Amino acid sequence: ITVKIPERGDGKALCNMAIENARESARQYRLEGEREDKNIKRLTALLGLHEPPRRIEAYDISNIGNENIVASMVVWSGSKLKKSDYRMFSIKTTDGADDYGSMREALTRRLNHIGDGSLSLGETPDLILVDGGDAHVGVAKGVLSNLSLEIPVFGMVKDDFHKTRALTDGKNEISIAKEFDMYAFIYNLQEEAHRFAVKSSQKGKIK
Repeated sequence: ITVKIPERGDGKALCNMAIENARESARQYRLEGEREDKNIKRLTALLGLHEPPRRIEAYDISNIGNENIVASMVVWSGSKLKKSDYRMFSIKTTDGADDYGSMREALTRRLNHIGDGSLSLGETPDLILVDGGDAHVGVAKGVLSNLSLEIPVFGMVKDDFHKTRALTDGKNEISIAKEFDMYAFIYNLQEEAHRFAVKSSQKGKIK
């Protein structure tokens, strides 16, 4: 192996460019981390949480007619989406296109794994976000109550144009429409859950 350290010419220019690119990448990475930290602090304040959530799970239901009904779970952890922890639940015991029943089944199956040592599903989320309004939150809270779990849960409410406009605790709405960074953070989570659900539903590769 030969290692060369050019001191002039094209080789030197190429090395300098690589160093500058690395510096810029590091700067962008640092700024992204700072932006995420700011979003989590703001989210904690908006929702009145006791402490910043380290693991957020977002859920969505997708179906093609009365078949291939699935629930997606996407995970935000460590200041980024943690795709290795994503999970998909094929709805098995709920009849037809019943979003509430499907959400109840998926959350029950997922939360029953807490503490069993399994990867991803064995962990306890610090915050649960469900695609939908007050009724969906009510379903999620019912599951948590049945399992004697205390985990904050909020619904991601869309407007008539399918854009996220607020978060709800089941009774009160918290508007995020005018908070650009918070809107973008929640919208990206909601869209990621939807994208993952639709993609898996269409492929039919559900376990």
